[in-house]
Order: sequence, then C-alpha cells, then structure tokens
Amino acid sequence: MSIKKISFPFYQVKEGENLKIISQKYHIDSTKILLDNNLSPKQIKEGMFIILKR
Repeated sequence: MSIKKISFPFYQVKEGENLKIISQKYHIDSTKILLDNNLSPKQIKEGMFIILKR
C-alpha cells in the first residue's frame, strides 16, 4: 500500500492585495479562489493563507 502526498499551493495574502489582484497575478478565476477557500471577497485579508488551485 502506498500513500500519495497531496500538496496544495498555499499563498499568503500580502499588504495591498485583494481578490482581483491575486486572481490576475496567478491567472485563476476569482470565483474559483473563493469557492476553494469557502470565502467571500470581503473575508480576504492581509496575512491570511489561501489555497490557489488551478
């Protein structure tokens, strides 16, 4: 039996960033970011970690 390690790319939100900036920077749809992280746009704050999956 083998165990497969799954790694998600975590991203720490930097000062001055918002959902739109992160979405454009990583070419990921903003709705997907929100759904993957179970967040609303207003909940994304500096210093928090979010998952960025393509």
